[in-house]
Amino acid sequence: MGSAILDIATSALRVTQRALDTTGHNIANVNTEGYSRQRTEVGTREPQFSGAGYFGTGVQTTAIRRAYDEFLDTRLRKATTGFAEVDRYYAMTRQIDNIVADPDVGMASAMKNFFNAVHTVADDPTSIPGRQTLLTEAATLTDRFNLLDNRLKEIDAQTQRDLRNLVAEVNATAGEIAQLNQKIVYELARSQGKPPNDLLDRRDLLIQQLAEKIDVTPVPQDNGAVSVFIGNGQNLVSDSRTSTLGLKPNDLDPNRQEVTLTTGGVTTTITQTLSGGELGGLMRFREEVLIPTQNKLGRLAAGLALRFNDLHAKGYDLDGNTNLNFFSPPTIPVLKNASGNITATYAADASGNHTVQNLQASDYLLEYDGASYTLTRLSDRTQTTLTGFPATIDGITIDLDAASPPVAGDRFLIRPTADAAGQIATDLTDPRRIAAAANDTSGGAIGDNATALELAGLESSKLLLGGKATLQDAYSQAVAEVGTLARAAEISRSAHETVKEQAQQARAEVSSVNLDEEAANLVKYQQAYQAAAQVVATATQTFDTLIGAIRR
Repeated sequence: MGSAILDIATSALRVTQRALDTTGHNIANVNTEGYSRQRTEVGTREPQFSGAGYFGTGVQTTAIRRAYDEFLDTRLRKATTGFAEVDRYYAMTRQIDNIVADPDVGMASAMKNFFNAVHTVADDPTSIPGRQTLLTEAATLTDRFNLLDNRLKEIDAQTQRDLRNLVAEVNATAGEIAQLNQKIVYELARSQGKPPNDLLDRRDLLIQQLAEKIDVTPVPQDNGAVSVFIGNGQNLVSDSRTSTLGLKPNDLDPNRQEVTLTTGGVTTTITQTLSGGELGGLMRFREEVLIPTQNKLGRLAAGLALRFNDLHAKGYDLDGNTNLNFFSPPTIPVLKNASGNITATYAADASGNHTVQNLQASDYLLEYDGASYTLTRLSDRTQTTLTGFPATIDGITIDLDAASPPVAGDRFLIRPTADAAGQIATDLTDPRRIAAAANDTSGGAIGDNATALELAGLESSKLLLGGKATLQDAYSQAVAEVGTLARAAEISRSAHETVKEQAQQARAEVSSVNLDEEAANLVKYQQAYQAAAQVVATATQTFDTLIGAIRR
């Protein structure tokens, strides 16, 4: 009897000691990120049969489990991914908004001052100071275009740097998850299925951190490992093996990086399949805000330079010279992944005026399959089959290079507006070379201001957006569109932040450590330990009494 009581009491001491250890572990990790509160689960030991029936043999620890809810964890992961994406998107979009809407940096004031100077020349076409003022304001205008273009290019470079850093972070986190997979599989096998809670918490935290960078889908495996998928089911982590994210230059545009995934030595481009997280926010910002803004600014610069040159070239300067460009005319870059060549120029009507009203703020992809040419407007994915050359569409003319025509599989990226703001410059330095007259000034038309009046009239002419918007209108619309995107992103960010906070709170209610609860558990387990110790003392006294009686 004494031995049975002692054994029961000892089992109670062991179980209570483990419960105290678990409680202490919870208290110690109250501020540990990703830690899930643990609890000691106990059960009775196998009873012992006797003639009077079954006698209990004490208590045993059955498991130490963490307070974990897979549904809440999944909810938090998705909320984290959504918030991280819109947060990065909003932060980058706000940079663009601050630049284009700034009156000291934006184009509105520079264009106004430029056309005021044109009006001054029209009022007095022979005034050299007025002409010099026009050249000064023109230089300010082109510098402003160049400045904005450079700022947008700097943001693009920042985007590329951030993308590289995110890819490196994703790879590092994926590697840690794979290592934890290996440890967890080993520990589960060694313990015959008992969960290594701290390792599981660490792996879940890494998956949550990975979700901040990119949308991920973890899939538990039978052996205790977790496979992690990204994009359209591309495997990033499988047991202890990982695939590697990378970056490579776009086949057509080397300044644009494409995301790749390398698995078993095979590399695949997966840019179009990725979404969510900071990485998804960066890519969405580039496609929805940065590139369109660059193209809209370039369309404004090209439209102004081409139409101003059209009129200026028909006029005469103070020395009777004509056919003079006021601005350096922009050109259309054509990037290729091809054996052959094509050319692209700005289209003009029968009178020689460039049809800038048809220009779209977009890049174009021209593909030749050996039988037909397909032109895709990348801003809205509109496709057109070109049946003959030269072909004119959206204010540009495309022609084949007779000396080196395209072959099957050739691809060309045509960028009529993306670089125009960086190209624009003033072509004149001598104020006498400004063509204000409509007639040869050497023939006595020295005071003729007809061309200057036409140039001044461009300020109010509806040159862009299908002939529906002035230069100022087009710029204001571009600014408004960026502002609208920034405001929408701000609202979306606030909503996603609320969802994330709610998900965090819901998980915390289940999994976080409550110090009041743990303090109560300490008292409870302490009392249980003392009671078990008292049973040990009683059993010892009983055994000693029995021994003493036998000795007598």
